[in-house]
Amino acid sequence: MIRSFATSLIVLAACQDNVATPFPPGLEPLDDNQVPDSSEVTEVLRHKTVSGDAINVHGRGYVLTSPAALWALTKQPEAMIARCSTTEQRVTLDTDGQYELSFLVHYIVRDILTVEWDDHWRYGVVEGTVDDPRFGMIRHQKIQGSDFIDVSEGTIQVLATDDPQVSELAFVEHLEALSGGADDVLAGMQSNYDALVALAHGAAIPACR
Repeated sequence: MIRSFATSLIVLAACQDNVATPFPPGLEPLDDNQVPDSSEVTEVLRHKTVSGDAINVHGRGYVLTSPAALWALTKQPEAMIARCSTTEQRVTLDTDGQYELSFLVHYIVRDILTVEWDDHWRYGVVEGTVDDPRFGMIRHQKIQGSDFIDVSEGTIQVLATDDPQVSELAFVEHLEALSGGADDVLAGMQSNYDALVALAHGAAIPACR
């Protein structure tokens, strides 16, 4: 059975006292991911909608590549941003020097009304190194823009497993907005997962459906 590094941390914590892995400021998890582990190592996104005041969708899926390769691929903004649900995306790189990578995405949606907002992304390795990450954390959040969107935030974890050529992605997304539901959030998550799987196998990012 494949075990992710995050799961291993939980097991070890049960056997030791006063052991903690602090998250760098600004990279803290939003929730404990509620999608269970799977012993079937396939490139399929498993997901769960969690009840609460806001839309809250969790996802997990394996990618058949090393954690270092996957971590590098996540640094391509076009694989990570909401390409398929927005009209325009303008990316500004290196917006916060305290993180390994950061960028700002200015989104525009042109429909009946034009809606614009900024989403800030930041990256850091929690366990391991940049060249050999065991646990990488990515976090994004809306920082300004249309009041049609109260909350838009998420985390993506890149996790090593006990197979050096298998990694796991773990997603958490929160949304409070005038329009958009859990299916829309899941569609965006699936798009990001599919993009990273494609890149991991040397293919182009899939076109939006």
